[in-house]
Order: sequence, then structure tokens, then C-alpha cells
Amino acid sequence: MQASPEQKKLFHTLTSIFILALIATVAGFLFWRLMLPRMDFYNELWGPASLLVRGQSPYDTSSLNPVLPAAWLPMAIGFFFPLGWIPEETALQVWYVFNILAIALIVYFAQGEKRALYNTAPLALACFFFPLTFNHINLGQFSITTALCWVFAVYFLEKDRRWVAAFLIALALTKPHLGFLALLGLAYSDYRHNGLRAVFSFWAKVLAACLLMCVPLFVAYPNWIPDAIVSMGSNPPWSYPSLYILFERFLGNWGHLLWGITTLTVLGVNFWLWKECSLRVAVYWSLVLAPLATPYVGSWDFVILFPLLILTYVNAGWKGKAFIWIAYGLAWYGMAQVQRLEVSHNHYFWWVPLWFLGMSAVVSSWLIRREA
Repeated sequence: MQASPEQKKLFHTLTSIFILALIATVAGFLFWRLMLPRMDFYNELWGPASLLVRGQSPYDTSSLNPVLPAAWLPMAIGFFFPLGWIPEETALQVWYVFNILAIALIVYFAQGEKRALYNTAPLALACFFFPLTFNHINLGQFSITTALCWVFAVYFLEKDRRWVAAFLIALALTKPHLGFLALLGLAYSDYRHNGLRAVFSFWAKVLAACLLMCVPLFVAYPNWIPDAIVSMGSNPPWSYPSLYILFERFLGNWGHLLWGITTLTVLGVNFWLWKECSLRVAVYWSLVLAPLATPYVGSWDFVILFPLLILTYVNAGWKGKAFIWIAYGLAWYGMAQVQRLEVSHNHYFWWVPLWFLGMSAVVSSWLIRREA
């Protein structure tokens, strides 16, 4: 007897959950020693949270002797402040497990309705063993959480649960440079469909959610804002893998002009995508376009590529999937070679978002021609 569509969907859902749990467990075991103490997690989240729960300024971390001053926006500190109640080593382990779970959830939910075992397994391996995932976990960074928040925000926006989506976007804006194009796109979409009032309404929800997550900071240490401004402005210059840094390094002032032209082009493409594509497709493309326009981005931030990689893969035919694996393999080799360099500067990864953007564009053009 042939299985019904509902039975097939249930089969793929259960097997996807099982394989994700298996791969996440294996990856969690293999990567256990990757996350190190006194890195970004200590400087940016646990340190400020531990000060906050003791009634001290979360942005004056000098007493903790951090490598860098705290620069993450306060939504992360306010939301995750309970981590400050537990010892650093325990908090580090909690954060590690949370990040492993977050990658699994991104793989599961970013597939949407085309979730299937034969998609879930390879995508989980691609995301968990992405070389820059190792960078992210090693530092204890926030970008995987940002990607997860945007994936969940899409899920709830599609269900018209806008307050929940606004809360998730507010937390994602801890890394605003990764989500600013998606937020602009949402505003453009709201304006086109429901007018200016809808734009202000949703932005008000996002702002309210940001303020709600800042409540623990105002309660524990009401005068935290001046320290936050000083701390965020105290980070030293860094050679980020952004086009802004690349153009400036090789072209000087002409590089600023080229970056401006690139940014305007990216903005134009972004608005076109929001006009022509579905919500999910537009958001995921916006996340990949953001690293091309922002002057501030780290290699660990490139995990923001995962949702579009996943969406492109599940929609591709077997030729498209083969092309993605070839492109992914070449990129993996390139990133691995950069990491093996005796001096592996962060800005050497500038080509990664361009590579995956191009790969997705090629596969998407095939899909469009196939459906025409």
C-alpha cells in the first residue's frame, strides 16, 4: 500500500529530527574542546551578565580584565542575564550546548515545507562542519543565535504572529549589521501592502521588545548607558573581512567611492528581492547580502549564510544539489587553507559571502528557467 502525503511528511519529520539529533550529538562531542574560556563569550556576555546580577555596570568590565571591552548591544545581556548567576566554566558549557542546538534548529526550520531526510542529513553536515562554524564556536560568538532568531522570525511572520516575530528580531539586532537589510525589506513590504502606519506599528513592536530586554539592565544598574557608549567606542580597529576594508586597503579614498556604489547596488537588489520574492526567500537573501554592504563584519558572522544555503539546496534538483556540493567543497577547501596559514588574518575570508551569494544566484537562475 502506498503511503499518503501525510504519512510521508510525518516520516520525513521524524527521521529529520532523529538524524539532526544524531549529528548534533556527534558534532557536540567532537567540538567540545573548541570553545575556550576568556574569549568573546567572556568579554561580551558572561562578564557583563555576572556584573549585572551583582548590581554593577555591565559595560564597565575592567575589573574582569577582559581582552576587549564589551560591545554587544544590551538586548543579549538582558535576555541572557541568568548566565551571570552561574560560574564562567558552567556558563560556557551551557552556551556551547545552546549553539549546537541552534544550528540543528536552523537546519530543521529553514527547510520549510520541503523538509526531508535526504535534505536534512547533508545540510546538517554542511552547517556543523562549516570551517567558520569552528571559528564561531571557538570564540563563543552570537551570530548563530542571530541566524536562528531570523529563521524563527520568518516562521512567525508567515503565521502573522508579529509580536513574537518582533521579539525575535529585537534579539537578533544584537548584531544589527547582519539584519539591517532584512529589517529595511520588512519595512518596504509593510509599506507596499499596508501603508506607512504598518511600518511604524511593526518598528514600534521591535523597539518595545528591545526595551523589554533592557529592563534587567535598568533595574540592576540604571546608569549603564554612558558606560555602554564608552565601551562600544573603545574597541580597537580591526581588519574585518568586509568589502569596505578590502577596498580601503587597496584603493584608499577611491575604495570608499567603490564601497558606496556597491552598497547602493546591494540596497537596490535588496528592495527588488522584497518586491518580487516571498517573505522567506527575501529575508534569507537579505541576510546574505548584508555582509557585502556593512563595513563591520567578522568571519564568524558568515554563519548567517546558512538559511539561504539551506533554502537553495532544498529547492534545487539533483543537478543543482551537485553544483552546490561542488561549490561548497571548493569553498570549504579555501577556508581550511586560510585557517592553516601561519598567520590567518580574519580579513582573508572576505570572499566567502560573495562565493555563496554567487552559488545561490546560479542555482536560483536554473530554478527560474526550469519553472518558466
